[in-house]
Amino acid sequence: MRKLTSITTIRAAWIGAMMLLLAACSPKSTLELALDDLSARFVAANQADTIDPMLKLYCLNGCDSLIISRLKGALDYELGLPIQQIEFEALSGAAEETIEFTHNGVSYGPSLTPRYRMRVLYAVEDHFSSLFTVGQNPSGEWQIICAKPKPPIRY
Repeated sequence: MRKLTSITTIRAAWIGAMMLLLAACSPKSTLELALDDLSARFVAANQADTIDPMLKLYCLNGCDSLIISRLKGALDYELGLPIQQIEFEALSGAAEETIEFTHNGVSYGPSLTPRYRMRVLYAVEDHFSSLFTVGQNPSGEWQIICAKPKPPIRY
C-alpha cells in the first residue's frame, strides 16, 4: 500500500509538472504579439540617433505644432536612456486615464481611442519611468496617443 501511494504521488507530481509546462508554452494571443511588437519598435526607436523613429510610433494625425513641439522636447530628454522593462496594462476608464483638457481656449482630446497604458521603466539610478497611453489605429497598428485639438462645437 505504501508503494502504491508513492507511485501515485510521483505520477500526480509528474502530470502536474507537464500541465504547467504546457500552460507556460501556450502561444501568445494576437493582442500580446501586437503589444510586443510595439515594445520592440519602442526599444529600437529609443536607440536611434534622432527622435524621428520615435515620432513615428505616435499617432500625430490632427496634432498641432504646439503639441508636436512639446512632444519633441520630452522625447529628446528620454532618447537613449537604457530601458529595463516595458509593461502594458488595460485602462480602467478612470478620469485620469483620459486625454481631455483645454489650453488657451482650445479643447484637446486623444488622437486615438485610449486602450492600454504602456509603462517604460528605465535602467537608471533613480528608477525613472514614463507612462504612455496607446491605442489601435484604423489599420490595426498600435501607436502611442497624443493630444489633438478637438473641432469646435458648431451650433
